[in-house]
Amino acid sequence: MPELTPGRKPAARSPRPGRPAVIDRDRIVAAALELDQDTLTMQAVARRLGVATSALYRWVGSREELLDLASAELGRRIVPRREPTEADWRAWLAELAHAIRREFRAVPGFAARALTGGHRAVGHDTVERGVVTAFTLGGLPPEHARQRWYVFATAILGWLAAEESGRFPADPPMEFDALVEVLLASVQAEDGSPSGDQ
Repeated sequence: MPELTPGRKPAARSPRPGRPAVIDRDRIVAAALELDQDTLTMQAVARRLGVATSALYRWVGSREELLDLASAELGRRIVPRREPTEADWRAWLAELAHAIRREFRAVPGFAARALTGGHRAVGHDTVERGVVTAFTLGGLPPEHARQRWYVFATAILGWLAAEESGRFPADPPMEFDALVEVLLASVQAEDGSPSGDQ
């Protein structure tokens, strides 16, 4: 067997280096969520990861697919792991509200985009179902619970969009917990009595 040239290793012990080996779909989505969704490009994500743009297409077919994946990932991050119950629906919604604030604030421009309908729908059906279920458990009929979902989402997204703009209108600024309290405190059962956990 011939001697190896100094510094060289047997082929079996030196896998060929290549860009696809250092990225995967999860890393691509994570990088996309660090960038402004309105101006997101495959080139910007590639620069963020330090790879060639062509390397991304092994994992993601297009910018549109990437935006869908990012939206689905945000939905996964914000929904509490447990299902809401009749005993803790308020606590479940409060946990969701704070998760929305935490995760959306980390994605530049996402709250304003979601508020105006420019967001991706993928992943948000899970959030909507959870909120409607929680308000239904709180005593609202399904059609009212769905309307309350619109109020809940719009109020929180509006707050976050104003907060991100740096021109929050209240002086002193209203506390986020106060917003959540108002959104959850007025729910009443069909008989008009306060409902749910207190």
